[in-house]
Amino acid sequence: MKFKTVRQGQEAVVYNHLGEGRLIKGPQRVFLFRERLQYLKKHTANPYQYVVIKDRDGLVQHQTGPCFVFNNPLLYESVTVKESTKIDANHLIVVYKRLKESDVQRRVVQGPTVFVPEAEEWIHTFKWHGTDPDDKTRMIPGHSVFQKLAVIPDQFYYNVKDVRTHDDTMITVKLMLFYELKDVTKMLNSTTDPIADMINAVCADVIAFAGKVSFEEFLNQTQILSDLSTYPQLTQRVDKIGYVIQKVVFRGYHASENLQAMQNAAIQSRTQLRLESEIEEQKSKLADFKLTKEQERTKLVHDMQKTKQDHEQKKEELEQQHSQELKQREHKTSLETGALIAKAKLDLTAAEKAWDCEFLEKLNELNVSLTEYLNTQNGPQITEEIRFVTMDSKIQAEMSSHL
Repeated sequence: MKFKTVRQGQEAVVYNHLGEGRLIKGPQRVFLFRERLQYLKKHTANPYQYVVIKDRDGLVQHQTGPCFVFNNPLLYESVTVKESTKIDANHLIVVYKRLKESDVQRRVVQGPTVFVPEAEEWIHTFKWHGTDPDDKTRMIPGHSVFQKLAVIPDQFYYNVKDVRTHDDTMITVKLMLFYELKDVTKMLNSTTDPIADMINAVCADVIAFAGKVSFEEFLNQTQILSDLSTYPQLTQRVDKIGYVIQKVVFRGYHASENLQAMQNAAIQSRTQLRLESEIEEQKSKLADFKLTKEQERTKLVHDMQKTKQDHEQKKEELEQQHSQELKQREHKTSLETGALIAKAKLDLTAAEKAWDCEFLEKLNELNVSLTEYLNTQNGPQITEEIRFVTMDSKIQAEMSSHL
């Protein structure tokens, strides 16, 4: 006999000696006599979790968090807390639901959302070829296991091995495939591993392409391996399974060691020849460039000299023109000045004559003898004449007097 306390927020089951049990919810103090008390485990789910409750009769129910459930063995066989499925905008999940009469319904849940399945639902698990962690160009069957399917463009590396050309050369072709999911329903109905389908189709296309050409022709046509038209089987297959191939990138090839050594030697030889050719071409271009610049420099000097000569000639012409204009102006000025002086002299002479006439008229009015006055003004008469004659470098002078 003893007392047991069940605190607030706790629950417990009390079993008697017959194995019968009763539920006790706290807060409560229980007296036990030939009985056993068992505290119940509390299962709590946050907003991103849910509680899976399996009844003793096999019925299963889910409760979305936040919530809590006590694992009551009188009612439940098990109580577990599971994480909800968080889906972002670039992913989706495929959900199946069991209906009555064993029918199954399928639906696609697109993110972003937090998905909590019902008791009759389960999420589809994909199991595809996945990339080998140690070799990104190798795909392992069933290595990629997931429930959230990406709906954004993706890519993977793959090496197509044991590719034989028309001349029996064995090589490995390195590729990179870019793909995108377009139709989820078509993919679910048509394939269980789309990556495997892509790998098989691209291998078939590469083998078909290489089998038609020799190794040398293959090297000259490698750019074709980056063209989608080279992969008809790949494009047809991805269209049937709801995918689209955006592009295929040829990353190179790998051959046997001996063939690779021969190829490297040939590449080195071609590279050396190309470098020598480029060097000679650069030298020729440099010589042409120097010659062109020299010609341009000569032409520039000639143009400068011609410009200078034209300038000097123009300068001389302007100087001559200016000098001629200056002389013309001086001559014109001299003529104008002479004309002004002559006119002034004429005016002065006319004024003097007018004054003399007026003066003589006044003298005449005063009864002055004009003849005597004029004789007085003109001075005495000439009475002598002197002549000089030069003959035979001798000078003779003749003087005559006339009274």
